[in-house]
Amino acid sequence: MNDEIGFWAFHLPNTLLAALIYTLIGRYILSLFFPPDSDKVVWKVFRQITDPVLAATRSVTPAIVPVPLLNLFAVVWLFLLRVALFYVIRMLGVLPTPGA
Repeated sequence: MNDEIGFWAFHLPNTLLAALIYTLIGRYILSLFFPPDSDKVVWKVFRQITDPVLAATRSVTPAIVPVPLLNLFAVVWLFLLRVALFYVIRMLGVLPTPGA
């Protein structure tokens, strides 16, 4: 039972954070090709998914960071959150073990 809790407690948030990181990287790459007010569907979807993350990032990132770099800062913050998740789950002793 402990391994099941560790599996879901670690892998579900870890996978969601990884998906957000890759989506933010995708948005950054798309921002090189699309203007901010583009009406293309792929751009709108990426913006809808990542705008809440960027709003949260703006609240914890210094105001001196320009808006185009905010996306990259969000990737860094989410990566650090993934590392913190690993250490918290590990300290709680519910980190899934390989082959279990």
